[in-house]
Amino acid sequence: MRIAVVTFPGSHGAEDMVYVYRELLGQDAYTVWHQEESLKKPDVVILPGGASFADYLRPGALSVASPIIGPVVKFGRDGGPLLGIGNGFQILCETKILPGILLQNPSLHFVNRDVQLLVCNNETPFTTCYEEEDIITLPIACFFGRYYADKRTMKDLEENGQVIFRYCDREGEVNYEDPFNGSLNGVCGIASRHYNIVGLMAHPERVADPVLGSDVGRKMLECVLSGAK
Repeated sequence: MRIAVVTFPGSHGAEDMVYVYRELLGQDAYTVWHQEESLKKPDVVILPGGASFADYLRPGALSVASPIIGPVVKFGRDGGPLLGIGNGFQILCETKILPGILLQNPSLHFVNRDVQLLVCNNETPFTTCYEEEDIITLPIACFFGRYYADKRTMKDLEENGQVIFRYCDREGEVNYEDPFNGSLNGVCGIASRHYNIVGLMAHPERVADPVLGSDVGRKMLECVLSGAK
């Protein structure tokens, strides 16, 4: 299966993602530079983490002007499996492929730690291998990681089952009154209306190899392989 990992200046998570898919999962994973105009006929597209264009203006703001964004948008709107991780999630929101925005952390500090996530929807290409209400532990690393959307948008996301992951405690409880990092309704990841596009602040690729101390993230990246077009 062909996995296209789109890279921008500062996309330091790209090689990690290629390593997981190519070396651990045996797939035809390759990078696509942001100035290219073709995704080269992939089955899955990944927008990796990092700080594209050094997060100048705001994360993802400059990336949306890159030539490759047109093909990325078309791939997603045509139903292709598309995953944005960290900065990739921010880019998906900047392009309006996904609703809402990622704001500065309330602490005004960079947050780098493990978090527990509650799986809220297992109908996306990246969550079919989970049961709803599974709890997984993944790392986050962000300065702009607080999810926000207006009330109408948030209502639509909830009613349509588009909230895919929420921050929770070790027992799976979500604190809606004081959610982790101030993200509305505890949101860590959302999907498009047809569920094929997913944005996630946490980083499964950083815990996909046992040599790193955990391979819990491998499951998320692997399950798309069985259902991609």
